[in-house]
Amino acid sequence: MMLSAATRFLSTMQEMLNPLRDPASGQATYQIDDIRQAMLRCLDEDCLERFPHVERRILMASNVPALWFLRPELLMVLAARAGEQAAHETIDEISAMFDGLLPKSLNSRPSRLQR
Repeated sequence: MMLSAATRFLSTMQEMLNPLRDPASGQATYQIDDIRQAMLRCLDEDCLERFPHVERRILMASNVPALWFLRPELLMVLAARAGEQAAHETIDEISAMFDGLLPKSLNSRPSRLQR
């Protein structure tokens, strides 16, 4: 519980000082903790047992870009549990939460590959 409070505090402070937020966009719809919780909700008990390092990395991510770069690991875990199509759908929903929180260079680009 103490780790969670400390992580929440650090996340809040880093978000307030985040140089990557686009000032023209104003307040983003989602905050780092919203994204973190959405990612953690995807992990059921089996996932937590088989891939504890993914939960740990999500909990310890110190900023929005760190969570952004954890999406491929989360995709791998979700694909192992529910299949690739369902995993991509979930990751697409989570990716939308990053809107306005990342520099344009980190935003998802449409893939030429069909799923």
